[in-house]
Amino acid sequence: MLNLAGLYPPIVTAFNEDESIAYDKLESNLQKWASQPLDGVIMPGSNSEAAYMTTAERLDVIKVCADVLKPSGKRLVAGTGMETTAETIWMTQKAADLGAEAVLVIPPYFFKGSMKHDVLLAHYRAVADESPLPILVYNVPAFTGVDFAAQTLIELAAHPRIIGAKDSSATVTKMADVLAAVPDFQVFAGTGSALLPFLSIGAVGGVMALANFAAKPLRKLYEAFRAGRSEEAKNIQLSLAHINTAVTGKYGVPGLKYAMDQSGFYGGPTRRPLLPLGAEGRKDIDRLLAELDLE
Repeated sequence: MLNLAGLYPPIVTAFNEDESIAYDKLESNLQKWASQPLDGVIMPGSNSEAAYMTTAERLDVIKVCADVLKPSGKRLVAGTGMETTAETIWMTQKAADLGAEAVLVIPPYFFKGSMKHDVLLAHYRAVADESPLPILVYNVPAFTGVDFAAQTLIELAAHPRIIGAKDSSATVTKMADVLAAVPDFQVFAGTGSALLPFLSIGAVGGVMALANFAAKPLRKLYEAFRAGRSEEAKNIQLSLAHINTAVTGKYGVPGLKYAMDQSGFYGGPTRRPLLPLGAEGRKDIDRLLAELDLE
């Protein structure tokens, strides 16, 4: 089983002002992420505005990420979830061809009311049967309206190619139930504020928007926990709480991109219908960044 343990940013897509993809800026960001204390990147995904990208664009950014990251030894985990099982299988196989080492699969969610236990089991097992790569299940009910039950994840974990999950719901009790039943399931905190709680129950790392620009304090937290320095880990976790809320729940991708612009990365514009961050939001994030130790 591939061990994916570590810290990953679900990276943003660099857009030009005309909303075309700024591949030069994406490559520059990737070079910077490769030099950060990260274990790889996730692309495309929620923070990359994948829902607003064409299939061809998704394949293009997967290839760019794989090509840039390969010399650094950092992993690419590609987001390959689509609305149909057949499309998800196809995208997963293409991601493997393009150089991804694993895939993160969001559930279909247009008919969210139908995405019950048996449907999710059938979908993910069918994808896994045809996948050349290990699979992480992506639980992000805030976006999809689909919230995986612990029992669904436990049963999916029996498939040899479904090796873990990213849980952006930050439901520690649910993931504790999963890990109690399947201790070697690779669970990742899906938000920066949940990293320490998730590590405490046996998670192996985090896939966090905050890691786009705050990899160093997140790595310090991770290493402090692993070394048994619980007070240090707690203090770092608490110091990240407000900025994490700002670039995830409060301001979302526009806030994340602005924070990146202010932290030495290229965030750039969003793709419509998302709008740029307003003046009050910029002021709030500037204040939070001034209070944050990014070293």
